[in-house]
Amino acid sequence: MIETGGTGGAETVYVDLVRSLDPNRWRHVAVLPTREWMYEQLTSFGVVPVVLPERRSFDVIYLTRMAALVHRHGVDIIHAHLFGSAVRAALLSRVCRVPAIATLHGSLDLAAGDRLQRLKVAVVNHGLQQIVFVSEKLRRTLLESVPVRADLATVITNGIDVKRYSTGSDNGFRAEYGIGVNEFLIGTVATPGRPAKGLDVLLDAVSILKTRSPGCRFVVLGDLEYGRGIELLKDRDSRGLTNDVLFPGFRSDVERVLPAFDVYALPSRNEGFPLSLLEAMAAGLPIVATRCGGPEQILDDGVTGLLVENESAEAIAASISRLRASAVERRRLGDAARAAASERFTLEAEVQAYERVYESCLSLSERSPLRGAEKRRTQELGA
Repeated sequence: MIETGGTGGAETVYVDLVRSLDPNRWRHVAVLPTREWMYEQLTSFGVVPVVLPERRSFDVIYLTRMAALVHRHGVDIIHAHLFGSAVRAALLSRVCRVPAIATLHGSLDLAAGDRLQRLKVAVVNHGLQQIVFVSEKLRRTLLESVPVRADLATVITNGIDVKRYSTGSDNGFRAEYGIGVNEFLIGTVATPGRPAKGLDVLLDAVSILKTRSPGCRFVVLGDLEYGRGIELLKDRDSRGLTNDVLFPGFRSDVERVLPAFDVYALPSRNEGFPLSLLEAMAAGLPIVATRCGGPEQILDDGVTGLLVENESAEAIAASISRLRASAVERRRLGDAARAAASERFTLEAEVQAYERVYESCLSLSERSPLRGAEKRRTQELGA
């Protein structure tokens, strides 16, 4: 279960898990609220999602239909992504007597000022068997601010298919967008309309660099249809940065585009465990990232990337200028980043960790295939 259907980190983790879990052991009933990017991705490898929109956390009609779905397909475990879906999964777990887990991908999963937050947290605490956080920093931050049961919490860091991003090459992206081979290109991958991504801060940094370090170009890959994407374009144009910052929109071939960048920038205000950062590391790019939660768990400052003060356009601009001045440092950081991605952030390790969580929950469930097999063995031994 997930409460969105478009592009993003949580959505990509969902799709990667469905694609990568062993089909001989796991069968998926994917439930989405809309027919968007996730629907297309899942159907492309043979999983046809059930589209079931919900209006609010305690939507009785939605929960009734979900309960019928759980029973009809003989679901053994429910996995929810994001907090809203976690609440619904917890309710379903109690009603259907099926174990449920949830993955929280960022502190923004919990909406500020939600008048029903205490009730929702209580439902989660009593209905879920496990709550997965995508970083240790996120786990600590949320447990300190929200009364989620600590004994339910575990950490599974996101992973990527490292080979997909480490073997790419720039197959004409610069030429496609009129970017000269000698221009210094800084890129980022983010949904432009989401304030947490800090792209307004990046525009501030672009303005600084346009004066101090002429010859820099910027590319932001991401779907402009979400959030305030169009407003960001207007902001760019009003600053006179139309030719300096390109917005090609969403690209499904990010692995082809990343090698065209000289530097990868992540200007976010808040991140759980950004997949885009892992992809840039696997591509061997030197990275400038803000200290916004996730990057501190991923990058070793000065070794696998440069970490800078959050919301500081000045710090972002200074670090980009520093990297532009030294091809040796760019190569050193990029090589170390690629090695770290291969050693620490693989999709295989992430999938295995989720399998262990599933197995742990299923072993305690009366209706699970694992528990049933265990009972049969016990009965056979007794006989």
